[in-house]
Amino acid sequence: MQLNDEQAKHAADTLRVVAIAQFGFFGYTAGLARKDWWFMGAAAIGFALIEFAAILILGDRDS
Repeated sequence: MQLNDEQAKHAADTLRVVAIAQFGFFGYTAGLARKDWWFMGAAAIGFALIEFAAILILGDRDS
């Protein structure tokens, strides 16, 4: 997929917002409401994977 610089920045920023939102929702639900630490770990892994995708999108623009 060919993205110009502005499109890549926008896509990466959008992914970061999604990552924070999913971790906020699922992490809060798992950690405070249900005390389910495995689910909270899964939310953290999901956050890391989405952040990694954002980094990959921006990394493709640098090369």
